[in-house]
Amino acid sequence: MGGFASLYVHFPFCETKCHYCDFYSLGREKTRDGDAPLFAQALRREAELSAGALAPTIQTIFFGGGTPSMTPPEEMERALEPLRLQDRVTPTTEWTMEANPSSVELETLQGYRKLGVNRVSMGVQAMNDELLLRLGRVHSRDRAIQALENLFAAGFTNVSVDLLCGVPGQTQAHLTEALERLTAFPITHLSCYLLTLPPHHRMYKDLPQDEEQLAHLLWIDRWMTERGFDHYEISNFARPGREARHNLAYWKGDAYLGLGPSAHSFDQIGKRRWKNVSSLHKYASILTQENRLPREQEEHLDSRQEELERWMLALRLAEGFPTDWLDSDLRKKRAEHFQKDGLLERHPQRDGRFRLTARGMALSDSVITALSG
Repeated sequence: MGGFASLYVHFPFCETKCHYCDFYSLGREKTRDGDAPLFAQALRREAELSAGALAPTIQTIFFGGGTPSMTPPEEMERALEPLRLQDRVTPTTEWTMEANPSSVELETLQGYRKLGVNRVSMGVQAMNDELLLRLGRVHSRDRAIQALENLFAAGFTNVSVDLLCGVPGQTQAHLTEALERLTAFPITHLSCYLLTLPPHHRMYKDLPQDEEQLAHLLWIDRWMTERGFDHYEISNFARPGREARHNLAYWKGDAYLGLGPSAHSFDQIGKRRWKNVSSLHKYASILTQENRLPREQEEHLDSRQEELERWMLALRLAEGFPTDWLDSDLRKKRAEHFQKDGLLERHPQRDGRFRLTARGMALSDSVITALSG
């Protein structure tokens, strides 16, 4: 194992745990005194044990969570010092950090820039106070605007924002207002995710009907593309050349190394995937007391998994897949069916390829299942 050119670091702390979030994170109500230094100590040890696996030059770094912007930049630097990141990054390295509007200040943003962060992904989610309250977010619309102003004042020029669609009570007018306000800033990227909840969730019964969700997703696609953003992935829009390179590494099946509790890694050559334990205290105990990497699960992809992932990843992206992937009469027949239904089309810019339409991206699961089978 060696030569990972993409690095992910998971910071588990949040101000509060959002009720719809499936990622491993700990709100302040679930943390104890000493958890932050315990995490920093464990992360430094994992960095020491993992440094030899990184490539000499790193192409992308992503600090996710949780809320990384709750960790001061100097603490990040100390914990990750064994990786010698400053020796591995170049002027072309994309270094992203997730942030929430309620946890960024101008001074700390300048500190993250000094550390090497050159791209920020801001979790706005909505630009309406009633919707934010419904989602359990701790920031307001005005705080989101202030946070974006601070980002650009700190000198960041590559900024992405997250927006949620399919929120109970959300209307097209809400979405339009949010898009207008967000794109008034010189953002380079927007991620729009559909709110998904398990059937037992208290808000599940209030989710919009499928037809309304589809209409909203298609409206967002039209609104963003008319303003010069490319709909380059199912949930993502970018100014030309500003696609999220770290996430593209995931979607193109490239290798990546994950550090921190619950972080995932993928070895492209060995076709292996593994995950760290999803418990801060277990993660720290394994690293600091047992002196070993805190892996919880590991799997080797078989041919069936590889085939499914090949289709799943290709269909996520606007570049689509080559025509010769339709290598059986059944696949050709299914592709023709999806073309007639307006879900699949011949690529308008690239000969010999197919891609999902905007409607197909919104209904991608059925296409992926049919063509990968």
